[in-house]
Amino acid sequence: MKVESIADLASRHIRDWIITGEFQPGQQIKEEEVSRRLRISRPPVREALKMLEIAGLVVRKPRRGVFVPEMTEKDMWEVYTLKASLYEMATTLAMDVITAKEIKKLESFLGKMEACVEKIPLDVLRYQSLHRDFHDTIMVLAGNERLRVFASNLHNQVSRFSYTSLQDSGHLHSSIRYHREIVNAIKGKKKSLACRLMREHVLNALEVLINMCSLKPGAPDHLRIYRGAGASV
Repeated sequence: MKVESIADLASRHIRDWIITGEFQPGQQIKEEEVSRRLRISRPPVREALKMLEIAGLVVRKPRRGVFVPEMTEKDMWEVYTLKASLYEMATTLAMDVITAKEIKKLESFLGKMEACVEKIPLDVLRYQSLHRDFHDTIMVLAGNERLRVFASNLHNQVSRFSYTSLQDSGHLHSSIRYHREIVNAIKGKKKSLACRLMREHVLNALEVLINMCSLKPGAPDHLRIYRGAGASV
Protein backbone atom coordinates (compact mmCIF):
# COMPACT_ATOMS: atom_id res chain seq x y z
CA MET A 1 0.00 0.00 0.00
CA LYS A 2 1.31 3.44 -0.93
CA VAL A 3 1.90 5.67 2.08
CA GLU A 4 0.40 9.14 1.63
CA SER A 5 3.05 11.87 1.79
CA ILE A 6 2.45 15.20 3.48
CA ALA A 7 2.30 16.84 0.04
CA ASP A 8 -0.28 14.26 -1.09
CA LEU A 9 -2.33 14.93 2.04
CA ALA A 10 -2.22 18.68 1.41
CA SER A 11 -3.15 18.12 -2.24
CA ARG A 12 -6.15 15.99 -1.25
CA HIS A 13 -7.43 18.60 1.21
CA ILE A 14 -7.01 21.50 -1.23
CA ARG A 15 -8.70 19.46 -3.98
CA ASP A 16 -11.68 18.79 -1.70
CA TRP A 17 -11.91 22.46 -0.69
CA ILE A 18 -12.00 23.46 -4.36
CA ILE A 19 -14.56 20.82 -5.35
CA THR A 20 -16.93 21.54 -2.45
CA GLY A 21 -16.73 25.30 -3.02
CA GLU A 22 -14.89 26.19 0.15
CA PHE A 23 -12.33 27.77 -2.17
CA GLN A 24 -14.32 29.77 -4.74
CA PRO A 25 -13.47 30.37 -8.43
CA GLY A 26 -11.06 33.29 -8.70
CA GLN A 27 -9.97 32.98 -5.06
CA GLN A 28 -6.26 33.00 -4.28
CA ILE A 29 -4.94 29.96 -2.44
CA LYS A 30 -2.29 31.15 0.01
CA GLU A 31 0.42 28.79 1.18
CA GLU A 32 0.48 30.24 4.68
CA GLU A 33 -3.28 29.81 5.10
CA VAL A 34 -3.22 26.16 3.99
CA SER A 35 -0.16 25.34 6.11
CA ARG A 36 -1.83 26.90 9.14
CA ARG A 37 -5.10 25.01 8.62
CA LEU A 38 -3.36 21.66 8.11
CA ARG A 39 -0.65 22.38 10.71
CA ILE A 40 2.16 21.54 8.33
CA SER A 41 5.10 23.50 6.95
CA ARG A 42 4.88 25.49 3.73
CA PRO A 43 7.20 23.40 1.46
CA PRO A 44 4.76 20.43 1.16
CA VAL A 45 1.92 22.90 0.51
CA ARG A 46 4.01 24.44 -2.26
CA GLU A 47 4.59 20.97 -3.71
CA ALA A 48 0.88 20.16 -3.44
CA LEU A 49 -0.02 23.31 -5.38
CA LYS A 50 2.43 22.32 -8.12
CA MET A 51 0.74 18.92 -8.33
CA LEU A 52 -2.70 20.51 -8.54
CA GLU A 53 -1.50 22.94 -11.21
CA ILE A 54 -0.37 20.03 -13.38
CA ALA A 55 -3.72 18.34 -12.76
CA GLY A 56 -5.62 21.44 -13.94
CA LEU A 57 -7.25 22.23 -10.60
CA VAL A 58 -5.42 25.51 -9.95
CA VAL A 59 -3.74 28.16 -12.09
CA ARG A 60 -0.59 30.12 -11.34
CA LYS A 61 -0.52 33.79 -12.26
CA PRO A 62 2.95 35.34 -12.61
CA ARG A 63 3.90 37.58 -9.66
CA ARG A 64 0.41 37.15 -8.19
CA GLY A 65 0.15 33.60 -6.86
CA VAL A 66 -2.04 30.51 -7.22
CA PHE A 67 -5.78 30.78 -7.85
CA VAL A 68 -8.87 28.62 -8.29
CA PRO A 69 -9.67 28.78 -12.03
CA GLU A 70 -12.71 30.70 -13.22
CA MET A 71 -14.74 29.09 -16.00
CA THR A 72 -17.20 30.66 -18.40
CA GLU A 73 -20.12 28.85 -20.01
CA LYS A 74 -17.95 28.54 -23.12
CA ASP A 75 -15.20 26.90 -21.06
CA MET A 76 -17.69 24.37 -19.69
CA TRP A 77 -19.01 23.58 -23.16
CA GLU A 78 -15.47 23.08 -24.50
CA VAL A 79 -14.44 20.79 -21.63
CA TYR A 80 -17.55 18.60 -21.62
CA THR A 81 -17.70 18.13 -25.40
CA LEU A 82 -14.00 17.22 -25.50
CA LYS A 83 -14.48 14.93 -22.52
CA ALA A 84 -17.39 13.20 -24.28
CA SER A 85 -15.26 12.47 -27.33
CA LEU A 86 -12.33 11.16 -25.27
CA TYR A 87 -14.54 8.92 -23.12
CA GLU A 88 -16.20 7.56 -26.25
CA MET A 89 -12.80 6.82 -27.82
CA ALA A 90 -11.58 5.13 -24.63
CA THR A 91 -14.66 2.89 -24.62
CA THR A 92 -14.04 1.90 -28.24
CA LEU A 93 -10.44 0.91 -27.47
CA ALA A 94 -11.23 -0.79 -24.16
CA MET A 95 -13.93 -3.03 -25.62
CA ASP A 96 -11.37 -4.62 -27.94
CA VAL A 97 -9.41 -6.01 -24.98
CA ILE A 98 -11.73 -6.13 -21.94
CA THR A 99 -12.04 -9.45 -20.11
CA ALA A 100 -14.73 -10.95 -17.89
CA LYS A 101 -12.55 -10.17 -14.86
CA GLU A 102 -12.36 -6.49 -15.79
CA ILE A 103 -16.10 -6.33 -16.39
CA LYS A 104 -16.54 -7.69 -12.86
CA LYS A 105 -14.33 -4.85 -11.65
CA LEU A 106 -16.61 -2.30 -13.36
CA GLU A 107 -19.63 -4.00 -11.80
CA SER A 108 -17.96 -3.78 -8.39
CA PHE A 109 -17.48 -0.02 -8.73
CA LEU A 110 -21.06 0.32 -9.97
CA GLY A 111 -22.38 -1.60 -6.96
CA LYS A 112 -20.49 0.71 -4.61
CA MET A 113 -21.83 3.75 -6.48
CA GLU A 114 -25.39 2.44 -6.12
CA ALA A 115 -24.85 1.80 -2.40
CA CYS A 116 -23.44 5.31 -2.03
CA VAL A 117 -26.57 6.83 -3.61
CA GLU A 118 -28.84 4.93 -1.22
CA LYS A 119 -26.92 6.12 1.83
CA ILE A 120 -28.30 9.10 3.78
CA PRO A 121 -26.81 11.65 3.86
CA LEU A 122 -25.30 11.28 0.41
CA ASP A 123 -21.50 11.53 0.30
CA VAL A 124 -21.01 13.25 -3.07
CA LEU A 125 -17.21 13.21 -2.77
CA ARG A 126 -17.30 9.43 -2.25
CA TYR A 127 -19.60 9.01 -5.26
CA GLN A 128 -17.25 11.14 -7.37
CA SER A 129 -14.28 9.03 -6.27
CA LEU A 130 -16.03 5.79 -7.26
CA HIS A 131 -17.22 7.37 -10.51
CA ARG A 132 -13.64 8.30 -11.31
CA ASP A 133 -12.41 4.77 -10.49
CA PHE A 134 -15.02 3.38 -12.90
CA HIS A 135 -13.88 5.58 -15.77
CA ASP A 136 -10.17 5.24 -14.94
CA THR A 137 -10.55 1.47 -15.33
CA ILE A 138 -11.81 1.99 -18.88
CA MET A 139 -9.07 4.55 -19.59
CA VAL A 140 -6.34 2.14 -18.47
CA LEU A 141 -7.82 -0.65 -20.59
CA ALA A 142 -7.85 1.69 -23.60
CA GLY A 143 -4.05 1.63 -23.45
CA ASN A 144 -3.58 5.20 -24.68
CA GLU A 145 -1.66 7.09 -22.00
CA ARG A 146 -2.03 10.51 -23.61
CA LEU A 147 -5.78 10.02 -23.88
CA ARG A 148 -5.91 9.08 -20.19
CA VAL A 149 -3.88 12.12 -19.11
CA PHE A 150 -5.88 14.56 -21.24
CA ALA A 151 -9.21 13.12 -20.03
CA SER A 152 -8.05 13.27 -16.39
CA ASN A 153 -7.05 16.92 -16.76
CA LEU A 154 -10.43 17.80 -18.28
CA HIS A 155 -12.22 15.91 -15.52
CA ASN A 156 -10.31 17.88 -12.89
CA GLN A 157 -11.22 21.18 -14.49
CA VAL A 158 -14.95 20.56 -14.04
CA SER A 159 -14.94 18.46 -10.85
CA ARG A 160 -16.47 21.27 -8.79
CA PHE A 161 -19.34 21.57 -11.31
CA SER A 162 -19.84 17.82 -11.13
CA TYR A 163 -20.02 18.05 -7.34
CA THR A 164 -22.80 20.64 -7.66
CA SER A 165 -24.80 18.81 -10.33
CA LEU A 166 -24.65 15.45 -8.53
CA GLN A 167 -26.50 16.98 -5.59
CA ASP A 168 -29.52 17.07 -7.89
CA SER A 169 -31.37 13.80 -7.23
CA GLY A 170 -32.62 13.46 -10.79
CA HIS A 171 -29.14 13.83 -12.27
CA LEU A 172 -27.63 11.48 -9.68
CA HIS A 173 -30.05 8.68 -10.51
CA SER A 174 -29.62 9.37 -14.23
CA SER A 175 -25.87 8.93 -13.74
CA ILE A 176 -26.43 5.55 -12.09
CA ARG A 177 -28.74 4.41 -14.91
CA TYR A 178 -26.22 5.40 -17.56
CA HIS A 179 -23.43 3.45 -15.84
CA ARG A 180 -25.62 0.36 -15.46
CA GLU A 181 -26.59 0.53 -19.15
CA ILE A 182 -22.95 1.06 -20.16
CA VAL A 183 -21.86 -2.04 -18.23
CA ASN A 184 -24.70 -4.10 -19.74
CA ALA A 185 -23.72 -2.97 -23.25
CA ILE A 186 -20.08 -3.88 -22.58
CA LYS A 187 -21.11 -7.31 -21.26
CA GLY A 188 -23.24 -7.82 -24.36
CA LYS A 189 -20.31 -6.83 -26.60
CA LYS A 190 -22.44 -4.06 -28.10
CA LYS A 191 -19.66 -1.62 -28.86
CA SER A 192 -21.66 1.01 -30.75
CA LEU A 193 -24.30 1.12 -27.99
CA ALA A 194 -21.68 1.35 -25.20
CA CYS A 195 -19.91 4.20 -27.00
CA ARG A 196 -23.15 6.08 -27.62
CA LEU A 197 -24.20 5.71 -23.99
CA MET A 198 -20.81 6.89 -22.78
CA ARG A 199 -21.00 10.02 -24.92
CA GLU A 200 -24.59 10.71 -23.86
CA HIS A 201 -23.66 10.25 -20.21
CA VAL A 202 -21.09 13.06 -20.40
CA LEU A 203 -23.25 15.39 -22.50
CA ASN A 204 -26.18 14.81 -20.17
CA ALA A 205 -24.07 16.27 -17.35
CA LEU A 206 -23.45 19.34 -19.51
CA GLU A 207 -27.18 19.70 -20.17
CA VAL A 208 -27.88 19.54 -16.43
CA LEU A 209 -25.32 22.25 -15.75
CA ILE A 210 -26.75 24.44 -18.51
CA ASN A 211 -30.19 24.11 -16.95
CA MET A 212 -28.83 24.80 -13.48
CA CYS A 213 -27.22 27.96 -14.78
CA SER A 214 -30.67 28.96 -16.11
CA LEU A 215 -29.26 30.07 -19.43
CA LYS A 216 -31.73 32.10 -21.48
CA PRO A 217 -32.32 32.11 -25.26
CA GLY A 218 -29.70 34.85 -25.51
CA ALA A 219 -26.93 32.46 -24.43
CA PRO A 220 -23.79 32.21 -26.61
CA ASP A 221 -24.29 30.46 -29.96
CA HIS A 222 -22.25 27.37 -29.05
CA LEU A 223 -24.55 26.69 -26.07
CA ARG A 224 -27.74 27.33 -28.06
CA ILE A 225 -26.46 24.97 -30.75
CA TYR A 226 -25.72 22.33 -28.12
CA ARG A 227 -29.14 22.65 -26.56
CA GLY A 228 -30.77 22.11 -29.93
CA ALA A 229 -28.52 19.21 -30.91
CA GLY A 230 -28.73 17.69 -27.44
CA ALA A 231 -32.49 17.37 -27.30
CA SER A 232 -32.19 13.61 -27.83
CA VAL A 233 -29.48 13.17 -25.18
